[in-house]
Amino acid sequence: MKQQRILERSDYDFFNSASTRWRDMDTLGHINHTVYLGLLETKHKGFMEYLYKGKELHEFGLQSKQAGLLASMKVRYIKQVHHPAELELGYRITRVGNKSYDVHQGIFVKGENMPSFQSIHTFVMFNFVEQKSIPVSDIIKNNLRELI
Repeated sequence: MKQQRILERSDYDFFNSASTRWRDMDTLGHINHTVYLGLLETKHKGFMEYLYKGKELHEFGLQSKQAGLLASMKVRYIKQVHHPAELELGYRITRVGNKSYDVHQGIFVKGENMPSFQSIHTFVMFNFVEQKSIPVSDIIKNNLRELI
């Protein structure tokens, strides 16, 4: 299996910030591996707001007729982070198919160029009201920046 390339800060299109908390540490004194995925989930709405840039944001939740449903994720833990730390979460759409798309995400310690964590999340466009997959929206397609 081909290993994903580690992207640098300049490879991402949008950033959110977060701070570590005391409870994020594990018994080894570094940020627990589960915290990274929780941060990405918490900050994902900010990425959606960036993509929609003032256009009417689609509804979230079970009444949504057009939303990305997480189908899979590939994660890579690159280096340890210790508390306290200010983090920056980078996002970039790197693949668009007919009904799915990939979001490449990196978590950086503030001021660092290389990420501590990186993931690729594959989302399927989904209509929750009709309970079926749908074609990827133009907003997602127009923000595609493939990896070279």
